[in-house]
Amino acid sequence: MGNSHGTSIGAVKGFSGLYEWSLILVSPSRIIVMGETAGSGSSKDAKAVLYFDEFVHIVQSPWIAAGFSNDLWAVTLPQVARTNSTVRHAAIAIGALSKWYGKANHSDTESVQTIEDGAARKDTDYLNAVAHYCHAMKLQSQQASMQDAVFLSILFLCFETLRGNRKAALDHINHGLAMLLALMTDPDSRQMTAVAPNPKPLIAVVADIFSHLLPQTRLILRGNIGRSPAVPNFARGLRAKKQTVETFMTLITKLPRSYPPTRQLPVVLESLDGFEKYWITGRSARLSVGPILMEAVQESGALSSADPYSISELWKHVTADPRIKEICEASTKELQALEAAFMPVFNRAIMSDPTSKDYIRAIHLRLHYLGICTFDDLTHFYDVEPIIAKTPLFREYLSLADISLRTVKRDLKNPAQRLSLQCNLSAYLFLISLFCRDPILRDEATWMLKDYPSQDGIWNARSLYLLALKNRAVERINASEGTALEQWHRLLRREYLFEEGGGRVVLCFLDKDAGTGEWELVEETAEVKGDLEAVQWQRRPLSAGGKPLLGDVMALWPELAG
Repeated sequence: MGNSHGTSIGAVKGFSGLYEWSLILVSPSRIIVMGETAGSGSSKDAKAVLYFDEFVHIVQSPWIAAGFSNDLWAVTLPQVARTNSTVRHAAIAIGALSKWYGKANHSDTESVQTIEDGAARKDTDYLNAVAHYCHAMKLQSQQASMQDAVFLSILFLCFETLRGNRKAALDHINHGLAMLLALMTDPDSRQMTAVAPNPKPLIAVVADIFSHLLPQTRLILRGNIGRSPAVPNFARGLRAKKQTVETFMTLITKLPRSYPPTRQLPVVLESLDGFEKYWITGRSARLSVGPILMEAVQESGALSSADPYSISELWKHVTADPRIKEICEASTKELQALEAAFMPVFNRAIMSDPTSKDYIRAIHLRLHYLGICTFDDLTHFYDVEPIIAKTPLFREYLSLADISLRTVKRDLKNPAQRLSLQCNLSAYLFLISLFCRDPILRDEATWMLKDYPSQDGIWNARSLYLLALKNRAVERINASEGTALEQWHRLLRREYLFEEGGGRVVLCFLDKDAGTGEWELVEETAEVKGDLEAVQWQRRPLSAGGKPLLGDVMALWPELAG
């Protein structure tokens, strides 16, 4: 996304050292080992089977892969878990946690960490979930296996995301990314071949998931602004390997897939699978703008300027850059050709049974497409007219999002089945609430966030809703003075970050001083808890002294700039 930074612009061993065991001691009697108990008819064995079946329901949910191929989830993970004791304990932990969620009637978007919930600590399913989770980590630390590390990186992340512990989830993303970097830069590929006989297609799918989560780690901080990056092991690995985030992403796009390389786009695609293949193939071309954008940001001097209008000048510079214009124009043409080839398949799918997997998958893929079309052209943000021209795209996105969310509420009663590490829906709803120039559509996106039923990666939909609510007030004050373009340029100075794993939101914006009548940059924070409509925002001194927060992010992430 064009504003993915929150502004308007030895990995296996590492897992075992991640936790302090004294903090998570559990009774060994709670460990239920499916298929390894003394009597096959024991109640423990029956409960383990029940938990495992629940895990299978989660990973075979139509929501989990967000429209993309779900073979990793629906086929590979259950198969591996049946034969691998360490992975099985992690799977059982997720199933037990799902059982707890189902009867507790919790929402995945709650910001409260359930580990601190007194009721949870007394619940058998919840305690069994934590016991199996800890046992899986203990087994993994005792017998370092690259294959285990690959699968556990996904399962541990799912577990902590489900129970709302985003700081622990960030730790798992950190180690997962560091592991993938080690695999893809291993000169003799020994670590890669230790994963599976034909490992690269599997690693490609896992890497797609983690690369999707990577932008979230630039916005969601473990602590406060100015501290270490959320993924320090990965950042150190990039430095040691002389890589950047962009070159890492390029390595992922070059991994062979489970299907032959695509060449020429047909006039009409034959299936939803066909769309996904061309979508992934075209991603490498879209990535090429990243280093040029970072170069433009550095050259503009905007990051070291306290002038509140330096950001709009930066967008002017980006819009005029011939290299960026060329890449964006080529990307637009490719996206238009892909849309023309996809729409016949899409129309067939949405005329099918609304409860079918193809129906919800087609909507997800269309939403992915619309999100990229709407927000990835960097030449469309300096002037307000191109943003206004996107109003039909915003409207279509909200229409499809509404269908998608009504479907998930109808078909997936257990909140755990609404987990996806690959879905961007809540993030795009938030961006629409910020960027769309139609106030009715902005409100519609905001209300969708209020009742958002799912868990997308480590985004906290409650924190996104809280920011969207605050932005409504910012928009109202901003509209009181100036032309449409002047108002837009003031809005371009908005920046947001999430501190304490998403438990606190930070928003910088231009506010009108009641005494002087001047527009000045302010920074406000709010805790994401309780009744969000009643939350009181607190103003604090500017964290970066009036300079963009993006400068602090890039100081922590020098690899961003290549």
